[in-house]
Amino acid sequence: MDEVMTHALEARGLVRTYDRRRVVDVEHLSVDEGEVLAVLGPNGAGKSTLFRLLALLEAADEGTVLHFGREVKAGDLTSRRRTAAVFQRPLLIQGTVRQNVAFGLKLRRAPRRQRRERVEAALELMGIEAFASADVKNLSGGELQRVAIARALVLEPEILFLDEPTSNLDGGVRRSFREDLRDVVARMGVTVVLITHDQNEALSLAHRVAVMRDGRVVQQGSTEDVFAHPGDAFVADFMGVETIWHGRVSSCRSRMCTVRTNGGIRVEVPASYEAGEGDQVLLALRPEDVVLTSADGHASAAVSSARNRWPGVVEDVVFATPLVRVHVVLSTDVGLDSDASPAAAGDGSRGDRREGRLVALITRASAEELAIAPGRAVVATVKATALHMMRG
Repeated sequence: MDEVMTHALEARGLVRTYDRRRVVDVEHLSVDEGEVLAVLGPNGAGKSTLFRLLALLEAADEGTVLHFGREVKAGDLTSRRRTAAVFQRPLLIQGTVRQNVAFGLKLRRAPRRQRRERVEAALELMGIEAFASADVKNLSGGELQRVAIARALVLEPEILFLDEPTSNLDGGVRRSFREDLRDVVARMGVTVVLITHDQNEALSLAHRVAVMRDGRVVQQGSTEDVFAHPGDAFVADFMGVETIWHGRVSSCRSRMCTVRTNGGIRVEVPASYEAGEGDQVLLALRPEDVVLTSADGHASAAVSSARNRWPGVVEDVVFATPLVRVHVVLSTDVGLDSDASPAAAGDGSRGDRREGRLVALITRASAEELAIAPGRAVVATVKATALHMMRG
């Protein structure tokens, strides 16, 4: 007899309405035990409301929330004691770091010895034992967030809810905090629901992601799958795809399609579904998958064998240490085996201005070697497998 899997957390038909507007309308969402799920979406997508519903901090108008297969309700103290929540702005009491970390255990009347042992373990886990006696009012933002998470972890929750845990931290602090948090979560094996608008945070911490828009989950799956195979233009844009082209299928053969974009670019791309000649499609291309070479230089064998090679001209260069973001205007009516010259770069006048352009992300060393600057003639090379085709 097959064993029935019980999710650590599950939501079915969850609806929450404010002022006659459905802020959350989630048909189904689940998190397996020990899994980290990142709920992604722009401001106003309904992420924080979903967070409160799943954490039993607020009641839904419709639907069911289950913890480990058991239906639970907002205000259910027994279920609440099996979870912990950390908010965007840490909710701490006046006093020392140690007093804050011990606060929840004290409320639960944990024995003093047990309380002391668990507090010391949580302080060490989050790397804050050195300033355990410091007053929280003297701590930095990153230190405060570490205290808040230590206070949650000391309760040994089965499910941990994190609401935008790094949004108020500076860049360098945010990166180190993410790395430490990833290690802590992996060591503890706790189930985590992470609310964020930052796709980099989701990629560094989560096993799976659920992308929200207007209160609905529009795509969910493994982090790698959603990152590489977005379901539509909204998800693609939100997951960091900077080049999205509209086009029409010219032909398909052996699961490989030729597409003519609205910007006049011929593209070869694997068929991700049964597409036919004349079908309107969207093409998504991540900036890190574009290789730039000099228009007058010789490409390597690997680059030369790529199916898509488009001449163009650099339009803009943005330095974002340690990488360089290069905007390229491509030649129209070229691609594949065309002999068109880079000097014929078009203006993307066919429809949206972005249709004849792409964005490449290269290292500073590559930018210097290629003398990348506005007006520089280049060739953009992309493997067919780096492109993702979606229904248009």
